[in-house]
Amino acid sequence: MKLGPFYFDTKEVFLVILIAFLGATFYFQWNIPYFDEQKLLLLTVLILLIKGLLPAIHNESFMVFVLLTVFMSLYLELFPLLLFFFIGLGFFKLLRII
Repeated sequence: MKLGPFYFDTKEVFLVILIAFLGATFYFQWNIPYFDEQKLLLLTVLILLIKGLLPAIHNESFMVFVLLTVFMSLYLELFPLLLFFFIGLGFFKLLRII
């Protein structure tokens, strides 16, 4: 999908819709069971930025990494979760997986 000077793949469109949904949960004060909405919103924004900064990313391995990070948000606090995300991303980039 081309929107002005930007081109969005289907995964990026899904992330933008997800961010809009999470924004609506904040606005209407809905509750997502078991998940912290603030962590999920921060993770989706970070994932969208990473997808935009690394256009040649392998979607399958990145998706597994993202799913692992989202499910780890159930158990970890924000700082260890962000630390895991950036260290894992660094290892993926260092090992040329993504």
